[in-house]
Amino acid sequence: PIAREDDADRAAEALLAMVKFTCDFSAQHHEAGAPLGRTRIGLHFGPAVVGNFGGEGRLSYTALGDAMNCAARLEGANKYLKTAALVSDDAKRQCSLDIFRPMGRIIVSGRGTPVVVWEPVPDYDPDLRKELTRLWTEFEAGDRSALDAIEQICLTQDKDAALSAFACRLREAGPGGAVQLKEK
Repeated sequence: PIAREDDADRAAEALLAMVKFTCDFSAQHHEAGAPLGRTRIGLHFGPAVVGNFGGEGRLSYTALGDAMNCAARLEGANKYLKTAALVSDDAKRQCSLDIFRPMGRIIVSGRGTPVVVWEPVPDYDPDLRKELTRLWTEFEAGDRSALDAIEQICLTQDKDAALSAFACRLREAGPGGAVQLKEK
């Protein structure tokens, strides 16, 4: 592996391409009786050990470490958060793309520290993304009226299950809190 300055942007763009492909494929082939299930993706930034692992007769080129485990947990968290892709705050900070809306703070299996997560939504109204980020920041600082404003936005976006789930998690966790994802 060779590190590049734009690795985070490349990873986010690959994530978006995977989500788009699976949506397009599913739509094209659904009527033919070959629907594709929902693809979920997790993106995290951190150190990993990369290379061939295994033993004689069986080698596997892979990446191992806490960063990989966190990304895998974020992939699984999508089901609970009603999203298709989640990006950790660590990964978002590395990325120059302005396409993310907040999804709160969650605690995933195997990690005691909460993870702040963001959903990439490139086609979402940029002003609404900024407003949601501002309101979430105010809520996190203790302004409970910001949650009321987020819930009002939810009413105008009534088909957005991920946004409604975000508001519910905020109400459950409170300012500065995190929601423990339930094990299946």
